Amino acid sequence: MSKITFKLDNDIDSELDFNLIGISSSLRDYRLCHFINKHTGLNFIFGKESPIDHNGFIKSKSTEELDFHIIYDLTKGKNKNENKHHFQMYRCCCQNFNYEYYLLNNKSIENGVLIPEASNFDYFMIIKHYIDEEDLSLLIDNLKSIDNILIVKEIDPIVLKSKENLIF
Repeated sequence: MSKITFKLDNDIDSELDFNLIGISSSLRDYRLCHFINKHTGLNFIFGKESPIDHNGFIKSKSTEELDFHIIYDLTKGKNKNENKHHFQMYRCCCQNFNYEYYLLNNKSIENGVLIPEASNFDYFMIIKHYIDEEDLSLLIDNLKSIDNILIVKEIDPIVLKSKENLIF
């Protein structure tokens, strides 16, 4: 009998299959979403995910888990709750999840930073699933047309040191 071995691929880069846009703006997140919705035709709503699953049932997750992207900073102290950072999120997803857009605050409610090496950005837009170059370029141009947005830049998530913080 031959022996079969499996190798687990722990490569985090395979989970980074999305487009990432950095946004600098003085606007509060809810105001930024309003202007993004107005200029792009997207419809961002607050929360990381809907409280209702695909079958119409209420999910068993807490409101905290549904509304925020939560990161634990395990380098500071032993109490896990003291090191919990809540990053506000907005989502724009179609019913069958053919497209998913997320707007994620780079600064937590507790004043932590999601991506420290990109602290010049106030927000990140994550686009999951395929978007062609022409549509991505049009989206970036529409974002740049919003008065209170200072910088819009596409970022390669693979080059970020804190890229694991973008996985949810």
